Amino acid sequence: MTAGVPGRRRTGVGREVPALARTAVEAGGVGLVDHPLAALGPEDVELSITLCGLCGADVVVYQADPVVDWVAPGTVLGQEAVGVVTATGLLVPDWPSHGDRVVPQAVVGCGRCEACVADRPEDCPRGSSLGLGRNGTAAGRAIVPWRSLLPVPEGLPDTTAVLTEPASIAWRAAAVVGRISPGDRVAVSTTRAIGLIAALVAKSLGADVVMVGREGPLHERRQMLADSLGLRTITDPDPDSVDVWLEASGSGKQLTTAVQALKPGGRLVLVAVYATGTQQSVKTIPGKKLEALISYASGRKDYEAALQFLTTVPWLGEKLVRVYPMDQAVHALHHSAEGTDAEGNLLLKAVLRPNG
Repeated sequence: MTAGVPGRRRTGVGREVPALARTAVEAGGVGLVDHPLAALGPEDVELSITLCGLCGADVVVYQADPVVDWVAPGTVLGQEAVGVVTATGLLVPDWPSHGDRVVPQAVVGCGRCEACVADRPEDCPRGSSLGLGRNGTAAGRAIVPWRSLLPVPEGLPDTTAVLTEPASIAWRAAAVVGRISPGDRVAVSTTRAIGLIAALVAKSLGADVVMVGREGPLHERRQMLADSLGLRTITDPDPDSVDVWLEASGSGKQLTTAVQALKPGGRLVLVAVYATGTQQSVKTIPGKKLEALISYASGRKDYEAALQFLTTVPWLGEKLVRVYPMDQAVHALHHSAEGTDAEGNLLLKAVLRPNG
């Protein structure tokens, strides 16, 4: 404990915690490691990670897509988390304090530049993303700046709170970038949790929402899940029938379908992470006067809106989340890449429990 400052302490340099980290810049180059926890800076907070979700960014590191060649070996993965404050730096204000349940923002900006003041941390010239440019939350403990934390509403289950980061992405895509309003006809293409959450957000905004799937071995199970969430599923949308299309699948084929299905003047919102080599002709977009919009990352206001939205669906984690113990972290990442678990069951969101 630091003398005269109850509840505040410095973490020892080199104290090791179990972590899922990049071990090599090659396919499958991730593994469980003993990660030396950094010293607690004056504006930092130490978190005991309750749950950490695995996302598309973790998958592309696992697959060694060239787009993430710059992520250094030794980097701890993970950017979706819920945890509890266990220590605070000397310059951290009264909140957050020891024992508070919080979620961190995935993108950490400097907090002072023009982009950060405008709530665009992804545009901060000194910003970095958890699990990519700085150590993430797929570990027993994590060190993050206090200003990147948000309080978890009382009563919100951890299995739903861990969805805050993808829900913030979904909220920005639907409500801010997509400008969805009551009566809009909205289509969502997805194979992952983020698209399902975006569809639920769009529905909460008063839109007429359909999920667009593709025939295949998992289609029926995805349809059953969508039905359980109160969402309709189709496979062949009519041409010129959609006002807004949220593309969260990362599929070039779904991009083609979206361009065909959108009405003239419609809005195509790209939410997914696309693998290197994904291509789509843009010839039709000017002819139909479509708005092609990219929704990338999220800011604090999006996180706040996402947490408020999640309080209206506290059961959502039970529907979307599969929790893995830490010793199965690499298997969980492999299953995330496949979209199915070891038994071939549909997997929407793999989540690690680093402590216990």
